Amino acid sequence: MKGFEIVLDILKYILPSIIVFFTSYILVGKFLQERTNREIREFKRQSEDLVNPLKLQAYERLMMLLERLSPQQLITNNSIQGLTVFEAKHLFSEAINAEYNHNVSQQIYVSSQLWSLVKVVKEEVIELFNSSAEGLSNDSSGVDLCKVVVNRLIENQTQPTQKAIDFLKAEVKLYFA
Repeated sequence: MKGFEIVLDILKYILPSIIVFFTSYILVGKFLQERTNREIREFKRQSEDLVNPLKLQAYERLMMLLERLSPQQLITNNSIQGLTVFEAKHLFSEAINAEYNHNVSQQIYVSSQLWSLVKVVKEEVIELFNSSAEGLSNDSSGVDLCKVVVNRLIENQTQPTQKAIDFLKAEVKLYFA
């Protein structure tokens, strides 16, 4: 009987200690997990505070890019006086590619769908000038090319950049509204 009493005495002291240990272990684990989650949330909030202004700036720059890629802006911003159709077409292609290349880093901050749409718009505008030049003779002037482009835009009643501008605005509203 004495051995049984010794075991019971040992259990009286060890069992509460084990219960206290596991309770403490669970509570400390939950505390540490909550603290880790809080630090992760804080880190994410801080990184969002840093990235959001950059994202907004990227959207602004892409809006300017799309406006500058519109055929009317290209015609207005580039002097084609005294240029042949071929020279004017080349000037417009160079201007489009320069604008695009200047803003290529903005793709980091926007959705891949928006960036793909910007690339498609760039190609469509280049194709608009190229296909408009095909119908003109080699001795035509750059002004003749611009007239054909403007007439095509009037006939189609669509701006090649408008779909991308609308998509960009919708994406901005999604993130910042």
